[in-house]
Amino acid sequence: MRLQTAAAAGKPGGESSWLHRPQPQSLKEVGVPEIFLANLTLKHTFYLDVFVLADLVDRLRLPTTIVNQLVDYLRKEKYVEVRGPDALRPVANPLSLANRYALTDGGKRRAGQLLEYDAYVGPAPVSLEDYWHQVRQQSIKLGKVTPSRLKEAFQDLVISPDLLGLLGPAAVSGKPLFLYGPPGNGKTTIALRMGKMWDDTILVPYALYVEGNVIRVFDELSHPTVGESGLEQTDRRWVKSRRPAVLVGGELTLAMLDLAFNPTLKYYEAPLQLKANNGMFIVDDFGRQQMSPQELLNRWIIPLENRQDFLCLHTGHKFSIPFDQFLVFATNLEPRTLVDDAFLRRIRSKVKVTHVTKEQFLEIFKINCRQYQIDYNQDAVDYLVENFYEKTQRSMDACHPRDLLEQIIDYSSFNQVPPSLSRENLDRACRIYFVY
Repeated sequence: MRLQTAAAAGKPGGESSWLHRPQPQSLKEVGVPEIFLANLTLKHTFYLDVFVLADLVDRLRLPTTIVNQLVDYLRKEKYVEVRGPDALRPVANPLSLANRYALTDGGKRRAGQLLEYDAYVGPAPVSLEDYWHQVRQQSIKLGKVTPSRLKEAFQDLVISPDLLGLLGPAAVSGKPLFLYGPPGNGKTTIALRMGKMWDDTILVPYALYVEGNVIRVFDELSHPTVGESGLEQTDRRWVKSRRPAVLVGGELTLAMLDLAFNPTLKYYEAPLQLKANNGMFIVDDFGRQQMSPQELLNRWIIPLENRQDFLCLHTGHKFSIPFDQFLVFATNLEPRTLVDDAFLRRIRSKVKVTHVTKEQFLEIFKINCRQYQIDYNQDAVDYLVENFYEKTQRSMDACHPRDLLEQIIDYSSFNQVPPSLSRENLDRACRIYFVY
């Protein structure tokens, strides 16, 4: 495979260099064993009945010349037979002139056997070597994070300049970030907004080939696509995507960090950290997972140090994958009660997100009123602050304005009256919202 050099990715205009992967010109350049590609082609034909080369080109994401070689091999093995041109199909392009093909009885039997062994029917996978090279080319450390991009990502949030000043350098480092502080003050929102600081594009493979096995990588939820993967001269086995932002919370288990083998389909789903490569991996509510923080430390202590992780196939074969991501831990628990100094040492930045000030609280209230289309009432908010915060010495949290307004909306909806920000409605909302 003709690959770009790492130096090209680091110079001005480097983004275009890592996005340009020339399409393979031969079976050897695909980087995957030819017999595997032939078997994958045969599995595709099983679902096509009668087909032309263009059908397989679109499904395999390989050039016509390579697909033609694979079909010729299947024809010589008597798995596929030629049916001739389609007389009913109008001639629209050169591929319309191509012969139609169909599976023979022997081809159907062989395809059925292959599908029982491995039911993956998707674009041709890329080699692990190619994947390593591509991840290095588009490393999260090469993404441009500037003060203007940072402000743009947080432009509609109320956040102090001091806090922004801490988040920017943390993102530039590409090293793990620990967000901690009382609940309800935007740690998760901050983490997700940080993912918008990178506005560049990366390439994500549909799948990987490892020792005869397929690992599906591309995930529409994790990888927001950016148009087509490229034009004719681009390797279409890769998808153009924004840098991913994978978010997990209390549901995280150790099993989710390992390959997930589907016993029915007989292929693997990539673990979360593999899908998060070249982007962000956010562990929300850290300390409340179904495993102890120490177990997570033991699982990631080497990846955090060496920026590579190790996975194991069900055959016992162990292999390494890149661990290139901006890792963010967010928790409302005291950090030193969760992890030891060895773990904290590997987290470059620790940023505390605390309660909001009165000025920020009022600004958040105004923003939420606009979002919910409720007239802002300064008198009612002053009453709220005096009686439910200052007199009770309750801390102001960023989530309170939204939650109190939603309480008012729920009450108004039930009683079929227009919602309004009044003293009476705030009194009622606070009684049901706060714990006394």
